[in-house]
Amino acid sequence: MDDLELQCWDCKGTGKVESDEGRVPCDKCNGTGVVLTALGQTLLAFMQKHLNHGGL
Repeated sequence: MDDLELQCWDCKGTGKVESDEGRVPCDKCNGTGVVLTALGQTLLAFMQKHLNHGGL
């Protein structure tokens, strides 16, 4: 999976970070624990484009 996504460096893959309000979803990864690489972003955009237009 390293070609498509990497562990989030901010939350270290947990999806949560400490804040004044306690543990909250990580802003860098939107709480998923991973961030997409350039290749992952390209693949996601391709799939969304074709799924939204009924192409796949």
